[in-house]
Amino acid sequence: MEPGVHVATAVTALPVPPSWRQEARTLAKITAPIAAGFLAEMAMNFSDTLIIGRVVGGVALGAVSLSAGVLFGLLTACMGVISVVGAFAAQSHGAGDRAALARTIRQGFWVATMLSLPAMVVGWYLPPILARLGQDAQVVAIADEYLKGLVWCFLPYMWFTVLRNFVTALHRTVSTMVITIAAIGINLALVYSLVTGALGLPRFGVRGAGFGTSLVSLGMFVALALHVATAKGLREYRIFEGVLRFDAALCGRILRVGLPAGGMSAAEGGLFLTVQLLVGTLGVIALAANQIAFTFLTIVFMIPAALSQAATARVGFGLGSGNLAAARRSGLVALGLSTAYMAVMGILMWAKPEAAVSIFLDPDDPAAAEVLPLAASLIVIAAVYQIVDGGQIIAMGALRGLNDTTIPLLLGLLGYWVIGMGSGYAFGFVLGHGAVGVWWGLALGLAASASLLTWRFHRRTRALLLAQAR
Repeated sequence: MEPGVHVATAVTALPVPPSWRQEARTLAKITAPIAAGFLAEMAMNFSDTLIIGRVVGGVALGAVSLSAGVLFGLLTACMGVISVVGAFAAQSHGAGDRAALARTIRQGFWVATMLSLPAMVVGWYLPPILARLGQDAQVVAIADEYLKGLVWCFLPYMWFTVLRNFVTALHRTVSTMVITIAAIGINLALVYSLVTGALGLPRFGVRGAGFGTSLVSLGMFVALALHVATAKGLREYRIFEGVLRFDAALCGRILRVGLPAGGMSAAEGGLFLTVQLLVGTLGVIALAANQIAFTFLTIVFMIPAALSQAATARVGFGLGSGNLAAARRSGLVALGLSTAYMAVMGILMWAKPEAAVSIFLDPDDPAAAEVLPLAASLIVIAAVYQIVDGGQIIAMGALRGLNDTTIPLLLGLLGYWVIGMGSGYAFGFVLGHGAVGVWWGLALGLAASASLLTWRFHRRTRALLLAQAR
């Protein structure tokens, strides 16, 4: 057991876990607001892209997409580290230890800050790195402008993530949904005004889009902080009292468990980025089809991603309360819900792949006739692999609730990179099947990861139950 994590002891009789139906309802209640918030964040990114593309131009759009992709890749990895704050908080919640829960969140702010500052430095100096990698000088100049405004979003968004982990651990996720949905309109108006100089605001051009996103991220953190400080059932934890006191031991535990979790997020993100780069070498038609398929799948994937966070909270709560059967059941129910949802989506995608793709294409574009069939072929493959893709993210979240992150990282690297990337390269380039071959390799790697991680969760929870029964 991870030292310093509060788990209920002195259990005289093994507690009865919630029924499968009760657990499914609880997971759905936690998941729905998180998923809505994730989709709202996607809408904000889409509005930024739309404004820059239409107001500034296509070159700016490419530069912004490239630079933001790298910065948000760093952000995703850092959020993976911070996700264990939610696991620790859920365990303390299950054990009924409010003081320990509050300490975890306070030190989560310290860890978020320690991760954010070097990441912001990387973002600030990313344009010279892009130049050394051979990117066009105009692209580098625009990326520099954008990042000078965007890097300031990193720290407040990481703080927002800490508080989102707090309310998720307490199964109170509606507040984050409301705040994120409200941010869509504010972000649209602010980014447009700072880019164009509307509403009497200064005209910053591309840099204004970065400033707008940073200001909205700060506003989201402030709004959630005010809610946490004033709402009944949350204010009693007094999260912000003593937040400046640094606990090196607790921060060390967060990093020890969290860094492998962040590595897992980076490994998965790096896999998809590498797939994009490999497919890009096959030509612009393949790259366009790949991007359309990925964009569609990202939207579909938001539900399992949100369910994974709910699984972390529920498994952690079961572990902390000493109800290990409930912890195991939470993970298994989450896996079942994800599989059912992804199977339904997969059937729809298999039946009508052209319908999923056509919404991204202009029928008057001459290239559409070439992009459509290839993108539809990738969607058909995705209909198969997304079932296991949902399974691997759920198993990862459930294992995180058990503080089990190091072995899952190794299993993920084996599945993603050795099996997935190895077979994808072999199918796509050695055997000559192109983008379709790369995607079948991706499917194989995700299936391997899902199988290995699910097996790990089964073994770990069974061992804990046997130890508790002795």
